[in-house]
Parts: sequence; C-alpha cells; structure tokens
Amino acid sequence: MTKILLSDPDKLHKIRKKQYETNQAYRLSFLDKKTKYYKKKFTTRRNCPVCNHKDSIILFKKDGGVFVKCKKCSMVYLNPVFKDKALIDYYKNNSDNQHLACIQSPKFYTSIYGAGISMINRKLKKKDLHILDVGCCSGFFLDMCKKINWQTIGLELNKTDIEIAQKNHEIWSTPLESIKTKKKFDVITFWDCFEHLKHPKKILTKCFGLLKKKGVIFFQIPNSDSFAAKILRDKCNMFDTIEHVNLFNKKSFNYLIKKSKYKLIKIKSVIDELNVTKKYLNYEDPYYGTTENLTKMNFLNEKNIHSNFLGYKLQILIQKK
Repeated sequence: MTKILLSDPDKLHKIRKKQYETNQAYRLSFLDKKTKYYKKKFTTRRNCPVCNHKDSIILFKKDGGVFVKCKKCSMVYLNPVFKDKALIDYYKNNSDNQHLACIQSPKFYTSIYGAGISMINRKLKKKDLHILDVGCCSGFFLDMCKKINWQTIGLELNKTDIEIAQKNHEIWSTPLESIKTKKKFDVITFWDCFEHLKHPKKILTKCFGLLKKKGVIFFQIPNSDSFAAKILRDKCNMFDTIEHVNLFNKKSFNYLIKKSKYKLIKIKSVIDELNVTKKYLNYEDPYYGTTENLTKMNFLNEKNIHSNFLGYKLQILIQKK
C-alpha cells in the first residue's frame, strides 16, 4: 500500500476553508433568499446518473442543495442539480484558489499524485506516455508528468488556472464533451474532477474515442462510503452542493462500467481522514478543532479504513477493452 504523506492536515483544511470563503459571495448569488434553495432557473431534476433509476432516498439538505441516494445502485448525487450551461458558467467564472493548496501543501500533492503515476506505470510499461489531464487546475500534476517525459495536455475551464497552466503545457478550455481532435492518448486522468461532471456515461464514451488501443483512465474521486463522510454527513466537506454533483462508491462505480467498453484494473482506498473523524467524535469542529486528546478507538486505524474501502477518496484505473 502506497503511503500518502499528509504532513499537516490541519493546514490543508485551513487552506480549503480560505478557498471556500473566497468563493462564498459568488456561490450565494445563485441562492433564492426566500426558499434558501438554489434558484430554479439554474437547476433541473434528474434520475440517477448511473442506473437511471427514479427512486431515491433524501439524505440531507445542505446550503442550497439536496443530496439523495439511489435505491438501486447506491449512487449519491445532487437532485436538483445545476443545468449544464449554468454549471459550465459557474466553473469559468468562479474565483477558486485550488492552485494555492498545491503550492502550500506540496508534499501531500506530490505524494498523492505520485501514487496515481505509479498505478498507471504498473499497467502501461512505457516511458513516453501521452496524457490528457481533465480538470488540470494550474498544472501541478502535469508538471510532475513532464518531469518524467510524458507528453502533456490539460483541460481546464477556470480562467485563472488556465493562465497559470498554459505557461508550461498545452491547455484546452472547452468542456470535454465538445472536444474535437484527432489526437489519441495513452492515459486520461480525472483528479478530483469526475464528481464535477453531470453525465458520467457520456464522459466515458467520449474518452473511449480519445484513447489509444488498451489506453487507460485514472480517477481520483470522493468516496461516498468513506468513514468520514458517513460520520460527518452534512458537515463533511465532500458534500459540496454546487460542484460535487455525483458521488460514487465502489458499488456504484462498478455499476457504471459494468456494461461499458472498459474493464476495471485497480481500485483502492486512500486518505483515511482519521484526524477529522476523531475530532468530531470528541465533540469538536472536525476541521478546525484542537488535535489534542483525540478519541482513542483501536478499530479507527489506517489499515482497517483502507482494507474496507472506507478512505475519503478512491483511486481507480480502468482500461479500454
């Protein structure tokens, strides 16, 4: 098991808090002040994005959105959800500072990105891989790929991130579904991006046409079955009511690719979030509470979390058949 170096989790969560606060005024502009839900002109209702089942269980309301769980495949998703155009416009114009997290916590990101590179390398034993990184942000991951002589292209919608990433890489600024190119890739990666995309089946179909023979897709996605998410529920940062439109677990992801033209190569649990969970169990703020005298429970350990696929995120590799 690859060890993920989360050297200072409290610092990382404080950076994330600053990102959210910076963007909060923009997010609130979509909220109906009377209903406390997102304005209907921006949203639409839907069936399960994985199995198209109509029946779901309401999990909770948070901010202006509602998370539900599919009764058939266990997929967790936002319903209603932003319309396609509204969501694209949101990403283009928001003031997210995700690139600052990479700069201020380089050990963690180098470690977690390195784990993904290792998973890809174990399957594709080739040095000069051609890679498309979807949702590449400011290009931190692509920088790592370039250092090992991979040929890099990134896809990003946010204007600020594009300006940074295009200094070192070719960047596409069109939604993936609209891309028209003759280029083919050995690898397509979705680092904390796939959960932002409303139509997972269409995305997989589009990627199939972009991949070379036996090409692979790598995902890092939030895990709706994670121990932290189930304990914290609406207090968990995973449940972002605009951006995280689809939240997979092991079961729902397997359901997604069951009838597709891909085969599952590897799926593993990463990032235990035990620090966060234990603080919450100590009646503290899970992200900003004190780290002293944390609840001691022997079953709450990294090995048990990951062996049962209860980590905060999943890393997944699938291959074109």
